[in-house]
Order: sequence, then C-alpha cells, then structure tokens
Amino acid sequence: MKLLNLIFLCLFIVVSCSPDKDLQVIDPGDDDDSKIIIGSSREQPGLGKSTAYPNGRVLQLPEGIRIVKREHHKFDPSIDKLYAHANFFYVDVNLVNDRMPGTPPVTVEFPPGLLVVSMDHDKQNGLSIGRYLVPVPPTQRVGGGRDTTTIYIGMACVNESRSMPWYDNQGDEMRYPISRNNFEDFLVTTDRNLLQFIDILKDYPKLKVTKHWDPVEAHEPDYVTPDWMKIHDKIQGLIWQITDGHGISKAEIDTLKKELAKL
Repeated sequence: MKLLNLIFLCLFIVVSCSPDKDLQVIDPGDDDDSKIIIGSSREQPGLGKSTAYPNGRVLQLPEGIRIVKREHHKFDPSIDKLYAHANFFYVDVNLVNDRMPGTPPVTVEFPPGLLVVSMDHDKQNGLSIGRYLVPVPPTQRVGGGRDTTTIYIGMACVNESRSMPWYDNQGDEMRYPISRNNFEDFLVTTDRNLLQFIDILKDYPKLKVTKHWDPVEAHEPDYVTPDWMKIHDKIQGLIWQITDGHGISKAEIDTLKKELAKL
C-alpha cells in the first residue's frame, strides 16, 4: 500500500512539473470591472486636501519669452484666445516676446499636464489636459513698452474640497469661469496617475472647448447641463477620483472611452 501511494505521488509530481505550452495562468483580476487601474494620488503634495507645493518640473519657456502680470486687463471672451480641453476654470497667461521688432513670432508650447499653482490656498490648483502651441509675436514698435499676448488655458481642478478659482469674480467676469491674477507658478506635473489619465484623452481632439459656460447660470435651481458639457463634467469627476478619491476602475475607464468615441 505504501508503495502504491509512493507511485501516485511521483506521478503527481511529474505531471505537475511537466512543461505545458498550452497551460495559461489566468489573473482573476483581469476581467474584474471594479479593479483600480489608475491609482489614487490624494497623498501627493498639492493634490486633494494637501496645501503643500505640488510636484512637477518648472515650465520651460523659449529664450526671449517671459510670463508677466497684467492685473487690470479684463477677460476677453473671444473663443480664439481660449486653449482648452478642460474648462472648470480658465487661467490667464500673459506672454511677452523680448526679441527685436520685425523678427518672426516665437512658438510657446504648453504641454499636457500643465499644472498651475494657486496663490490662494482656498482656491483649487489647475491641470491642463491638452498640448497647445501659442505664437507670440515681438513688439511691433521701436521704443516704449513691450506688447503683451494674453491667452487663456482651460483647466481641470485637482483639489475637490477647495473653492472654485472664479467664485469671487465681479461684473461681467462673473459670467465666465475665468481666474485672473491668481496663478504665477506654471509647472508640468510628474504625477504618474494624472499623466496616465491624460494619456487616455490625447487622441480625442473633439474635446476642444469651443464655447463658454456661465457659472452664474449653472447655480440656478433649474439649470440643465448642456450635452456638450457633460463629457467635461465626467472628466473632472474622474480627475477628482485620482486627486481626492481612491482612483479609477477599469469599468469607469471603459465607460469613458465609449463616451469619448461618440464625440
């Protein structure tokens, strides 16, 4: 009897250890829709509830280009001045080209993952999800001050519990999600979870924002979110899941991709 048991044991070991090219190891999580595939960054500085300075590299500008303040320059709603694939708020960017008059414009690149840091810790930091190339001409006249090119870049928010950067706007600017004079530091995020999410969005140029939304109107009790805005709301919610929540599941990414494909 002992000999028989020993034979069975040997056969079991041989079968178990034999190479089998058809054998497939199945990861039980591969088909799990609830599996988190983009992790949470809520413990990272400058994201979520953190008031620390965010991680990122400083935005590099071409030689002769600088960003300046333009405190009294009112928001210009001309849509050609807006560079946006997200639109929970706009940041003003005032560019000066110090090269000689008559020289060609200089193209300034704002890469995906541009992260703007609020000077007011009550207001949200912002994240851009698109790549933008902005031509900045030199001053056309000789002498005097320099001409300034002002554009607006659309941002998603990365601190859900903070106030919207436009909440204290006055006058006509109350009707636009513009935040002026609040962002001096321009970084490019190095957060791998945010970059992974942005990478999913890069192949959808129809996310480009071509109209404004009105924050005052959006706070009315009978407000109905327009269809064109719904995808931007969806993206903002998913970004907050990265920055303030537990990350994004496979099912949520699959749903997002289906909605993006319909644009």
